[in-house]
Amino acid sequence: MEELKPILPFLQWLVTGAAGVYAYMARRDSANAEEVVKLKGRVTTLEEQMRHLPDQGLVNELAGEMKAVKASLDGMRESISPLVRAVDRINDYLLNQK
Repeated sequence: MEELKPILPFLQWLVTGAAGVYAYMARRDSANAEEVVKLKGRVTTLEEQMRHLPDQGLVNELAGEMKAVKASLDGMRESISPLVRAVDRINDYLLNQK
């Protein structure tokens, strides 16, 4: 036992250092685990938001429907144009008669 006395302080420092390294690694793993949980929450939120977005097929369908509505409005504009001219002529006539 006498021959181990000079080595005991070194072993004590070695065990203390190993415990410190273990505590540091455990704390770092805990911080990483918390960060992973936060990231999983963010990914879940993004997945939910992405699920409610329209897909490419729906966007193409909406674009086609918008073109149809535009064509319909252009047709209405052309059919109203003679009516606008007639109302303008009536308005000019009434303004000039006074």
